[in-house]
Amino acid sequence: MAEEGDTGNRTEKPTPERLKKARKEGDISKSKELTSTVLVLVWLVLIWLMWSPMSNRLGTLLDAVLGAFGQPFEIVAPVLGRAAFDAALWIVVPLLLGAVFVGLITEFLQAGPVLALKKVKPDLKHVNPMSGLKKIFSKDNVIEVVKAIIKSVALISIFVAVLFQFLPQLVTQPYGSPAVMGELFWSSAMRIGVWVIFIFFFLSVLDAFYQRFSFMKKMRMSIRDIRQESKENEGDPHIKGRRRQLHQEWAQQNMLSSVRRSSVVVTNPTHLAVAIYYEPGETELPMVVAKGEDYEAKLIREAAEEAGVPIMQNVELARGLYERAELDDYLPSEFFEAVAELLRWAESVREQRDGK
Repeated sequence: MAEEGDTGNRTEKPTPERLKKARKEGDISKSKELTSTVLVLVWLVLIWLMWSPMSNRLGTLLDAVLGAFGQPFEIVAPVLGRAAFDAALWIVVPLLLGAVFVGLITEFLQAGPVLALKKVKPDLKHVNPMSGLKKIFSKDNVIEVVKAIIKSVALISIFVAVLFQFLPQLVTQPYGSPAVMGELFWSSAMRIGVWVIFIFFFLSVLDAFYQRFSFMKKMRMSIRDIRQESKENEGDPHIKGRRRQLHQEWAQQNMLSSVRRSSVVVTNPTHLAVAIYYEPGETELPMVVAKGEDYEAKLIREAAEEAGVPIMQNVELARGLYERAELDDYLPSEFFEAVAELLRWAESVREQRDGK
């Protein structure tokens, strides 16, 4: 696998094995901006749904604080503590639980189940000053700074736009009722929240695409990496080639051994060769013990000549046996007559050779 700094010749797309290994190490593509945007949206929804009980708890806390003026501390302290605890329980706990639940769901939808213990192990590289400086001036950090600036500008712009929209009403509020002031505050806060969610969601989608692009670029491999991975997964090609060669040689030796003990060989005459074996009392019917084309046909002819096995040239019979007769199996019935004549001819050749 390529080193992180070696990016000059990493031009190939990452293999599934590379992505799988990176996932085991905790390197995945996900957008933190998308998660934070969803969290803000969930908080706004929870506040909207629970506004009535939350405001009641805050009102109770405010009444307790106002009623505590002029009373001894040892008396009002437990009362104020209990009121503050109830308010925090109704306001903070739902928001925290919602954030945890939605955060886990959002992360799961982006990356799926990931368990990488390597990410939580102590690493001295994290406290290395040089590594820290490199990270500060890295491209990813520059992008994060740009995103922070864009979000800050967007927030200020939204706040200013909403402020100017409600400015005429705000000027007259000192002469209005508290209910109208509360409604104005709620309307302006909801308007700001809706625009914040809209802008931040748009930025989060762009960030998700960028994170995917950046992650795939980081995972790119060189040709050398791919070859090395192939060696690790499937073995050295040279060793595999040598094994294949040895297997072929072993198969050829078995084939040539069968040719040497065969009864007759039929050829077409150069491209195909089929060796037939028949021994009365040992085999019920003639069977094909070897067949081959081109180079293998040449080896069959040479082995037959060395062993003194009769060879006949019969193009039609050789082609038919090669195509339809199975190796180490009895001949199909359609070839019985032609092969019987071939075996009689081979027997006569051996008799003439032996001087009988």
